[in-house]
Amino acid sequence: MSAAASDPEAQRWLGWPSQALIPESQRARLLATEPGQGRAQPGHIDYSLLAVHRASGLAAGGAGLYVGTQEVGGWLAPGFRARGLGAELFAAIARFGHDHIGLPSVRAGTEPANVACVAALLAAGFEPAQGPETHQLPDGRTAPASWFRHDSEHSARCRG
Repeated sequence: MSAAASDPEAQRWLGWPSQALIPESQRARLLATEPGQGRAQPGHIDYSLLAVHRASGLAAGGAGLYVGTQEVGGWLAPGFRARGLGAELFAAIARFGHDHIGLPSVRAGTEPANVACVAALLAAGFEPAQGPETHQLPDGRTAPASWFRHDSEHSARCRG
């Protein structure tokens, strides 16, 4: 899952700390391997979903949910970008937050210049929302931010 987001294009927007990134020398091999074959990376995300491309069986991307802030984020592997999969990914993590974690609302922030992410959030049913004008990324950079929220009238928490 981390290999799908470790390339410079993804990290332009995500800004993960270097220890969370998969080195370039390992990325292609991991992205060409069926999910479940790698090792778990210690992470900072409370819950994560792995998107698997049905036809190829390969990892297409991932999404994460931070319970404390009720924020979600998502990323796609280089070979799966610009296919409309981001909307499916954001819809899935929102539904997970609502239907499994019991959150009536989740939110997402992105840079206004990240047109693909903004379009995916809107297509997934997120609506523009108020939020801070800037956001500090995990690597310490500060970026301009646009905020979105996804609400559910019927949230539920799974047992366990």
